[in-house]
Amino acid sequence: MLASAVRILIMVVLVLVVIGLAALTWLMSRGPSPAQAARIAEVLQDPTPAGEPAAFKHCVSCHLHDGSGRPDGSIPSLTAQRRAVLENKLYRLRAGMMRLPVMDPYARTLPPMEISDIAKYLAELPALEAVPSDASKEERAQGASLYAQHCVSCHGANAEGNDGLFASRLCGQYAGYLERRLEEAAAGTRGAADAIMQGVVKTVPADDLRLIVAWLAAGEGCPSP
Repeated sequence: MLASAVRILIMVVLVLVVIGLAALTWLMSRGPSPAQAARIAEVLQDPTPAGEPAAFKHCVSCHLHDGSGRPDGSIPSLTAQRRAVLENKLYRLRAGMMRLPVMDPYARTLPPMEISDIAKYLAELPALEAVPSDASKEERAQGASLYAQHCVSCHGANAEGNDGLFASRLCGQYAGYLERRLEEAAAGTRGAADAIMQGVVKTVPADDLRLIVAWLAAGEGCPSP
């Protein structure tokens, strides 16, 4: 009976090995999705523009050469972002003070000079044209008023950001990214948000936050960084 049990165990192990090898072969052969393949091709074919620092090679695969990220908000636009803000976030990532799993492996290897080069390059890139919004003119006007009530003291009168507070420039940022980050701040899962930001977000109704995002994303009156 013992010999029979051993034979059964060996057969089970062999079957599992065959299944594992088959699964590995399938994963290696299926390749990226069409969307992923198109994005990879775009990055590979896009020539490195003049003035792009060598250190930015760490960022291109997600943020692209022009710093534009993705309009759906999964990756933010970093063009014209404040240099002090970018440096602060990269240093905090490097030190493990905030966590962004996708960026951690890159940020933790960046020496100070490369952090400075990346931040300077992005801050000097021209701001992108705002993505068209479905929000009406009236809704954007409401958003501007609500922004003035809740956000202006940190992020500036025109959402230009604040170096002293390391508050990001939000003017013209993708709506999808802003909405996601606000949700994370309200839930307390956004490691980059301080207690003041979390406290403010929790007191503002969701519909009001939506209007604020609509005004920010429209980029109306964006100043130079």
